[in-house]
Amino acid sequence: MKKVTFEIRSLLGFKMEMVRYPELTSPKKWIQKGIDILKKHVPKFLNYLSRQKTLSHLLECSVFIKTERDTKDSTIKRIFKVWVQKEKFKRLIFVIVEGSILPFTPILALLPGPNVFFYVPALLFYYHLTSYLGLRKVDVDELDITIIHEHEGFPGDISPVGGSI
Repeated sequence: MKKVTFEIRSLLGFKMEMVRYPELTSPKKWIQKGIDILKKHVPKFLNYLSRQKTLSHLLECSVFIKTERDTKDSTIKRIFKVWVQKEKFKRLIFVIVEGSILPFTPILALLPGPNVFFYVPALLFYYHLTSYLGLRKVDVDELDITIIHEHEGFPGDISPVGGSI
């Protein structure tokens, strides 16, 4: 089971951040070559795509939530639930905007050079759509959530896990 770690940044603002997550990989050789190129030249973009892929498969992950304060588990789960709802809404907005822009980008294929004006929005559209569809299925009460208070330390190894999702 993949392991994902979230960290609560603000209790009042329901702000969380995914700090550890599986890295994007593929069993297909040519896709893995593309991932390796992204890792070498634009690692932040690859990390962003890895987070989107993790969100799409959140049901299959073991979730760890790290918090600095002694807060009730029910409050932390409520914060996580609000965070999931906010992320789902953001992904829906991204899908709508990218879906409306995507039909106009093939026109830019007439420009010389690689057609990044089409590939990047298409790639983002795909990952945002899959993460939105995955988040739609998430019920926070049914997730495997482990809450870790800062002073307790982490149980076991929760380092990023490789492998395809």
